[in-house]
Amino acid sequence: MTEPAESIHILVVDDEASLLEELAAFLAWHSMSVTSAGSSDEALALLADNPAITVVLTDIRMAGLDGLGLAARILADRREADAVEVVLMTGHGNIDTAMQAVRAGVFDFLRKPMRLDDLLAVVRRAHAKAAARRAAEGQRLAELARLRADYAALQERLTKGGQALGLAGDTPPELAHILSHELRTPLVPLLALPDMLETGEALPAGVLSAYLTDVRQAGARLVEVANDLVEFLAPPQAASFTWRVVPAVGVLEGVRRRVQAQADAAHVAIEIDGAEGVDVETAASHLIGAFARLAANAIIATPAGGRIRLAAEALPDGMTAFSVHDDGPGMSAEEIALARMPFRQLDMSRSRRSGGMGLGLTLADLMARSLGGRLEITSAPGAGTNARILLPRRRAMAAA
Repeated sequence: MTEPAESIHILVVDDEASLLEELAAFLAWHSMSVTSAGSSDEALALLADNPAITVVLTDIRMAGLDGLGLAARILADRREADAVEVVLMTGHGNIDTAMQAVRAGVFDFLRKPMRLDDLLAVVRRAHAKAAARRAAEGQRLAELARLRADYAALQERLTKGGQALGLAGDTPPELAHILSHELRTPLVPLLALPDMLETGEALPAGVLSAYLTDVRQAGARLVEVANDLVEFLAPPQAASFTWRVVPAVGVLEGVRRRVQAQADAAHVAIEIDGAEGVDVETAASHLIGAFARLAANAIIATPAGGRIRLAAEALPDGMTAFSVHDDGPGMSAEEIALARMPFRQLDMSRSRRSGGMGLGLTLADLMARSLGGRLEITSAPGAGTNARILLPRRRAMAAA
């Protein structure tokens, strides 16, 4: 009985011609679009010519490049937009071969003789996974394209007429939305407080305590927003800083104290390592403030139950590096560039996971430069993110 579902494009590879023909006929009978190859070299050429193929079903034992080698070649550095899943077949499988297959990243491992129903089920699952990966990448690329277009317009408006900010008249819609949300949301409990007090009704202690907590948090949020805006519009000048040599571990502990409550609420652990014996001449409070912004971003990116790692090290070139690493989803180079722009979060939707003005990386970057150093961010999708502030170990080096 044929399947009415979406056609699956599959590449079948086997150097045994009769088996190859039988497999191809069986899969085609089940409404799959089948391409056949009698060798690994032929399979690679056919796969390159047909991007619709989502599943490769290959025998392991073949002359020349075997099935494991073929799987490694197919899966190495393959783009998610062209995701392919590989299913291996063998009549001589053992534990070692199965482990090699797992390390190669194959989808499944079938031993001959096999039930045809099992083969169909595995191929369909492999196709579903490849199709889902392609769809997810398509959505990610579409969102990146939208962000690039939005931000090109935003940049143009921010710099129009030589102005640093277009806050009047020509205000970009993204910026207007952020300001509206971040300024108005904390005002709700603050403005409601007089109404509650004017009623003269006695509130239960628990209700009053919870409400006062909301008011306190709202006030703190407004102060934070105001401080961010002031620091962005009028960055602190290095001439006003108090400079001294401080131990790196003290900086990291100061950062941990700043973000510990946020980490506890997100169920994210904070680890400190690699700072023993490292010091730097800097304005400690300003460095802690800038580095705490990076740590806060790392906490947001980390799933519950995860951890972030704070570290410091003395580099051979006379610089001191303060770094924070998270195990979050990571970012592409394009996403990093967008995240570093002011008033921009990668998720600009109203239901985004985190709030904020979108100034964290911008302000950390500005402060790193004021301290004589720089901000560096390295990341890749699926590999987490590492952000670090590099500073001259001694102020005289920065002046030089």
